[in-house]
Amino acid sequence: MDNVFQLTLGFELITEKYMSYSIIKTFVDDFDLNNLLSLTDDCLIDGLAKDELFICFLKELIEKDHYTIETSHSYMNKEAIASLYHLKVLRTALNLKTEQFFQEVSFLLEPINPSASAIWKSLQVRFFGTPLGGRKLLNNLLLSSNGEYFANLVDDYEKRNPFALYPTSSFRYSSGHIVNTEDYQQIEANMELKTFTSVKVDEDTLNLENPLLKDHYQSFGKCVCLIDRNIEAIYGEKFDDYFAYHNIILKKLVYRAMEVDKHIRTVEKIVEDFRKLGVNKNEPVLIVGGGVIGDIGAFATSIYHRSTPYIMLSTSIVSAIDSGPSPRSCCDAGGFKNLLGSFHAPVLNVTDRSFFKSLRTSWVRHGIAEIHKMAVIKDYELFQIMEETGIDVMKTHFGTIDCDPSDPVVDISQKIIGLALKSYVESEYNNLHEVHSIRNHAYGHSLSANFELKSGLLHGHAISVEMALDAYLSYQRSLVTEAEMHRILKLFSDFELSIWDDILLDRDCILQGYDKVLQKRGGVLAIPVPKGIGGCAYINDLTKPELLDLIGDYQSIVNDYPRKGIGVEPMCADAGLEDPNTIYEETEELEPAV
Repeated sequence: MDNVFQLTLGFELITEKYMSYSIIKTFVDDFDLNNLLSLTDDCLIDGLAKDELFICFLKELIEKDHYTIETSHSYMNKEAIASLYHLKVLRTALNLKTEQFFQEVSFLLEPINPSASAIWKSLQVRFFGTPLGGRKLLNNLLLSSNGEYFANLVDDYEKRNPFALYPTSSFRYSSGHIVNTEDYQQIEANMELKTFTSVKVDEDTLNLENPLLKDHYQSFGKCVCLIDRNIEAIYGEKFDDYFAYHNIILKKLVYRAMEVDKHIRTVEKIVEDFRKLGVNKNEPVLIVGGGVIGDIGAFATSIYHRSTPYIMLSTSIVSAIDSGPSPRSCCDAGGFKNLLGSFHAPVLNVTDRSFFKSLRTSWVRHGIAEIHKMAVIKDYELFQIMEETGIDVMKTHFGTIDCDPSDPVVDISQKIIGLALKSYVESEYNNLHEVHSIRNHAYGHSLSANFELKSGLLHGHAISVEMALDAYLSYQRSLVTEAEMHRILKLFSDFELSIWDDILLDRDCILQGYDKVLQKRGGVLAIPVPKGIGGCAYINDLTKPELLDLIGDYQSIVNDYPRKGIGVEPMCADAGLEDPNTIYEETEELEPAV
């Protein structure tokens, strides 16, 4: 074949800079893979390398911008959003193992044409474990009878698209440009980073027949798993059995993950374990557990190789709908919650309700505070559902204990999780690096960042205290009615969450927290408060004397509530956790269980 390869296919003339659903559909409809399936492996690869439609499709995958809103909407409108994750990974198609390329194409096509997807999946199975399957797609194409064309393509891409040839990760893409004066004494640079997160609600992830984790790790042949010690104690054997069943080497790093462990020394230890295990920058670490292991694990992956991808399997309420999909990785420092950290989102966040059955009810209760947060500040429908469903959702651990699968609480629990996730992700991901402080999901996370550790409160109770106080502040500013304020306070109280703690009377602590909010938010308070129920406003002009007076007046309000506003089992110690005021000079050395 002539090395000057001319493509004359109709759809290559499309001028969009993004790869729309219609382009994929054209490839599915026109490409006949069946003619190649009867060939030997070598001949099949050679056939693909010479096929004009396949080459055009491959170049579209590699060269188009898959991060545009037009791309997302074109797939959403065709109910094919599950394709988007794989579309982005396939921008590095040439650098994927050949069997992994076949697998990613099968996933890409599954919502579009299941029959075509099955054919590509059969190729992945056929090539898995073979020399050709384990070789990168580009290397196989270079060795084909059309190798000269691909060699020329390599020369072209080295100049204008190096990401296609030498990506360090399939999960991030960056671009930029510079301008300079004629004498080069001033240079201005602009940079842009693109990444993505897929958020899935799944059930029974560790069922041997559930392909979710297998599909993400089989092509790598191994999985490095950072796991909370409590989860390991309950589910460790199931993890071992799952990965062994799928012939994937599992290398586990088991860490205790209490609030007292959420410091930089733990992060450093995790990074050292990554080094010992030789974690690859393009192979996602699997992080399993709740908010603490998720936060410190994400922080560790963000600084290891300056950015290593991870998949978050969320097993607690807090991680399931809040910290798990969050792009903010962190650890505590200087008595302040989450003072150190980076912005590093998971490539995939999996929320699996089946893990909730093994949680203490106190952990379920405090996690629900994060759901209330989004209900009050963003989603009135979710607020109404929480009001109407009441404490049953907590008592049944979201429909996983003490109920039948047909009970209404099961379906409503799934809806609650979905709505909470949607509201959270909508709020979080349009401001990835916190470049501004209009952040409704920071409701309850202003002053509490300073008083949570000092009070010994569980996170959910600490933010509930502030959310209730902020609802009172909202009432004082005529942003909610008195009736709406009491509906908000009652919702927290009915779920046995704290709306008061005496830490609010610690004048120095509260004023120190006020100052730290200003430091963190670039000199503005931007305290999110309810605007009605399901809306948000921001308070910037609250003075320190006004804040102290507000707390005094608020205490008289909560005195009329059950338990005078104190929650049930509000302290870390009540939930079997160590007091976060405890500072460890040394932490137990934990060897990875391979």
